[in-house]
Amino acid sequence: MVRTIHHDGVTEFRFSSLASRAIGYAVSAFLTDDGVLVDTAFPGARRDLVRALRGRMPRGVLVTHHHEDHAGNVSHLAHAGVPVCLAPATEAALRRFGPMMLYRRFTWRAMGPLTAPITPFADDGYALVATPGHTPDHHVVWDAATRTLFAGDLFLGVKVRISHHDEDPYALVESLERAAAMAPARLFCAHRGLVPDGVAALRAKAAWHRGLLEEIATRLRAGHDDARILRELLGGESATGIASRGEYSRASTIAAVRRRIGAAA
Repeated sequence: MVRTIHHDGVTEFRFSSLASRAIGYAVSAFLTDDGVLVDTAFPGARRDLVRALRGRMPRGVLVTHHHEDHAGNVSHLAHAGVPVCLAPATEAALRRFGPMMLYRRFTWRAMGPLTAPITPFADDGYALVATPGHTPDHHVVWDAATRTLFAGDLFLGVKVRISHHDEDPYALVESLERAAAMAPARLFCAHRGLVPDGVAALRAKAAWHRGLLEEIATRLRAGHDDARILRELLGGESATGIASRGEYSRASTIAAVRRRIGAAA
């Protein structure tokens, strides 16, 4: 299923599957009026993406990171001859993309490794800006002419307690602050669409997240175990955390702070 939302100069295609809607997830790709597509949706949305782009095939694609809900159709577009701009680390991650856990296949469908050759896309009006944290290869897309920031998974919401097992929440805070300093006039989030007052939202998330990490660190140093912190500070584990066996969980946020404390000791 795809829903089309028109913004000034940008068309948002919001994709979802029956499974993703059941758990409250959707993801957007964004097509600018001058023919640039940001992200490609998930593998199960391929037919909807092709229909949405019929008669307006993009002149180029920019990819924020390698997760399947953002890069799920890079291979299809590359095979179709559409030039693609992605960070070297993103391309490397896609080319070695391995088996997905069941909850991800259930939500987005399976994705294999990228095998298509990439025709590079470059446009001086658009830039990939490194914003690691959510993944090491995460980038936002900056449209300098309109001061529009396509944020991928950088924002997601202010009080986000859940994270992947390999996320770096400290790098994420720095990336949020870096993005806010760019002073975007508009902020598009891949899972929330157009975010009102984007600069304030980025700063609010950075501040809240920094405070959360400090509180977790304080409790860990006081000898609290992870289960107690999870229960008292984060409201227990989420359904997604349980279904993913901890791969995408609130416990992962605590584990990341514990790793940082251990590295600093």
